[in-house]
Amino acid sequence: MKNIFNTIKKAVLPLLGVVLIVSCGDEHNFTPYESSAPENAANVKFIHTAVGASGTNFQVNYFMGVEKISSVGVTVGLPIGITMGSVYPVTLYSLVQSGDQPFSAVTPKIAATATLPEVPAVERFVGKLVTEKGKYYSNFLIGSLPNVTPVTFSTYQINDDFSTVLDKTKSYIRFINVINNTPVAGYDLGIIKTTSIAGAAITVTKEIQTYKNVTFKGGSEVFIPIEAQDPTDARGYQIQLRIAGSVTNNPTLAAPALVANLANSGTGILVPRAGRVYTIFCRGFAGGLSAGAPSTTINIPAIGWYTNK
Repeated sequence: MKNIFNTIKKAVLPLLGVVLIVSCGDEHNFTPYESSAPENAANVKFIHTAVGASGTNFQVNYFMGVEKISSVGVTVGLPIGITMGSVYPVTLYSLVQSGDQPFSAVTPKIAATATLPEVPAVERFVGKLVTEKGKYYSNFLIGSLPNVTPVTFSTYQINDDFSTVLDKTKSYIRFINVINNTPVAGYDLGIIKTTSIAGAAITVTKEIQTYKNVTFKGGSEVFIPIEAQDPTDARGYQIQLRIAGSVTNNPTLAAPALVANLANSGTGILVPRAGRVYTIFCRGFAGGLSAGAPSTTINIPAIGWYTNK
């Protein structure tokens, strides 16, 4: 009997391991506070769109009081933080204590090397995170014009209200502008769709332009429906950041005639899927050029997006 028991034990334990691994699937929420999520939690995405002095990039970690609420994995030896233009968490939302909470964004300390001294941690923003129980938010870290000294930083928080997301056959989008020196006329967002027709080598191109003259902190919190891309088609939509009033009908899909500081950065491809919700945003600063060309530290206007749901 003992031998039989041992045989059964050896067979069952590996199966239990498989069950445990499989149970941690897509429905599991690997977000901060998951092991001790407060009952009155709110849901927040953090988007780092702030530009430093003279257009330089910097990384940040987010804190509520003394507790770090963001984390990323990087190569050993690099400062650990969220890079400019990045979203945390990439999927799902961070669960945070609702109400008015002390909140800060801190540049991580960079250890000394053989040739360079240690760079201490720097508080880029200190303030409050204000949320309500059960609600969803996007929180953008933004900065003042980078050629103004000293650069000041703040946050721009919007509601992620999914009450308009009703048709599961559609995709939903919105557009937010966080370029702090946006021209007075604002920017337009061109959305161009290329669809293939089943069984034919015909391509149909059409443009949707919903967002016009969007100024700093402008756009809309409301998600609007667009036609979802077929699951077998990965071409999606071309998203173009344009000077307000530029030509919208562009069947060649070439980059439109923009001012120099939008060239090569004002386009991207979004493949919207049915039932998904996306936030499109533009970041950087107008005039962000170095010797007439884009630079890793001089941030020309660029487009990004993330999946809300």
